[in-house]
Amino acid sequence: MIETKQPQKKIPTDDRIERTRNFLCGYQLCLDMLNLRKYERRRTKAFSDECDCEDILLGNEAFWRARMYEVSTLISSMKNGREKLILYYHYIRGESIEHAANLLGISRRTGYRLLQKGLLQASFLLKKERVLEP
Repeated sequence: MIETKQPQKKIPTDDRIERTRNFLCGYQLCLDMLNLRKYERRRTKAFSDECDCEDILLGNEAFWRARMYEVSTLISSMKNGREKLILYYHYIRGESIEHAANLLGISRRTGYRLLQKGLLQASFLLKKERVLEP
C-alpha cells in the first residue's frame, strides 16, 4: 500500500500569534504556581495577559519548571533585536509593554508593534519545533 502525504493545513497568522502568546504567557503562570506551592506571597504586580493554559493548572512542579525552561529557551533562541527584548521583558520579567518600551527607549506604540513582530517570529520557531500543532 502506498502512503500519500496529506497537505498540512496553513494556520492563519492571527491564530498562530494567539497560540504563541498563550505558550509564552505560560511562563508567568508557572512561576506563580511554583511560588504558591512554596507558600510564598504572590508578586505584587499581577501579569496582565490572560492565558488559557488549563494544562498548566493541572501540572506539578516538574511540569512548571519544564514549561518555564521551554519558554525561556524559545525567547533566547530568537535573533538578537528589540523584538526579543520586548518578549523577554513582557513574558519572562512580567513587565507591561509600556514599561518594556520605556526601558528600550521607544514609544508605547512601537512597543506593541515589536510585540506583534516578536510573537510572529516566535510562532515560526515554535512551528519548526512542532510545539504549536493543532
